[in-house]
Amino acid sequence: MVLALGGSAGVGAALAVRDALPASPVVRGLSIGERFVPDGASPAAWIEARRDALRAREIRLRHDDVELTATLGEAGVEIDVGETLAAAQRVGHEGPWARRIREARRARRGGIDVPLVWSVDEDKARALLERLAPEVYRAPRDARLDLANRRKIPEQAGRALDVDASLKALRAGAHESYEEEERVELAVRTIAPAVVVDDLVSVDVTRVVAAYETKFKRHGKEAGRAVNIENAASRIDGTILAPGETFSFNAHVGPRTRKNGFTIAPEILGDETVPGYGGGTCQVSSTLFAASLFGALETPDRQSHSRPSAYIPMGLDAMVTYPESDLKIRNTLPFPIMIHAYLPSPTVLRVEILGGDPVAEVVHQVAAEHTDDFIRRIYVKPDLSEGKVRRHQKGSCGYDVRSYVKVRYRDGRVGERSYTSEYKPAPEVFWVAPDYDPSALPELPEHAKAVEELQEGEVPAEAQAPPAQAQGDGFSM
Repeated sequence: MVLALGGSAGVGAALAVRDALPASPVVRGLSIGERFVPDGASPAAWIEARRDALRAREIRLRHDDVELTATLGEAGVEIDVGETLAAAQRVGHEGPWARRIREARRARRGGIDVPLVWSVDEDKARALLERLAPEVYRAPRDARLDLANRRKIPEQAGRALDVDASLKALRAGAHESYEEEERVELAVRTIAPAVVVDDLVSVDVTRVVAAYETKFKRHGKEAGRAVNIENAASRIDGTILAPGETFSFNAHVGPRTRKNGFTIAPEILGDETVPGYGGGTCQVSSTLFAASLFGALETPDRQSHSRPSAYIPMGLDAMVTYPESDLKIRNTLPFPIMIHAYLPSPTVLRVEILGGDPVAEVVHQVAAEHTDDFIRRIYVKPDLSEGKVRRHQKGSCGYDVRSYVKVRYRDGRVGERSYTSEYKPAPEVFWVAPDYDPSALPELPEHAKAVEELQEGEVPAEAQAPPAQAQGDGFSM
């Protein structure tokens, strides 16, 4: 009888343990990601539904003055259903039976929460961060001298997005929090400027290596150009280049936008003059290029305008557009130099290369290798009054010219080089009313080879150019 009673007690205890242990893979009442699995619901399907819903949750990726709103799905972040379900199934199912019973009871009372397990699609997240990188980027600003006001302008460090560290911050985000909007602080790395204030004393600003001047106007449609010339000149003035250092015009001047101090002025798009921000900036880059050429510096990057410019001889111009076309100058001299760009009079731009005596006598000559005639282009504009005929643009020939540069150094060495500049023909453009009289147009000028007539809205194939790629500053021959 004693044995029978003992056996019955053992069976009862075993049954009690079995009843106390969870019967389902996921303990009833378990909280997953601060939410309770509904009774009767499939835990896997419930987690999948949460994953799909949370893909649309917004997060803010930010650093300092830059902020981008994206969804978790766009950032490649989502719930890892398999890993989250596996973590939930371990509750009450692992370890000694006594621990399993305690866990099951706590889960039924709502005392256990299993955090969501998140995965990150690295390719998708990296692509999102790399799209954001240009907005985060700030170019370093070298220390420079303001000669006009006799003051030193200190350097400013730049910054660039650290994609790998930002990816790590994205992985570590508390994506399951519903109490407040999620924010991820982006990581950046510092870009040190090449010139600091202490370097300014190393430049002898009393000696001029080379200089060049160009003229401009301030009245009428040229008023905007004058504003842009002054703005661009002020942004490169005082820039110091150590021996071997390369200067980038676009990096110093920045985007030609209203926010950056530029205004609307004539510029060249395709083969016609149109209004746009930054017209006149090319006069600054051209004047700088000419000064650097006569200073015997190197120019790793320079493009000619699409047509000759009235303010500078052919072969000495340098077309710049942001960010497509740049002017780069390398200091090949054995001493540091400073770019001094200023207006000695209201309508004169002067660029000086300071830091030492001239190292060479430089002679620049050009020879035309080919000449192209231009066409007369007639635009029929319905909004013009009856019989109206107006010349919108003067035509000019195109030229392929070769520059020959001879450098006679003070130590007796002689160097020679050549480079080409291609200037396309600019059409003579007339705007006319639909019922215009062709006889009201003047005779074709010399070098005009043909006439084409276009309705408003038509774009000639040879004049097409990608948007925002101006090919000059609109002050042509």
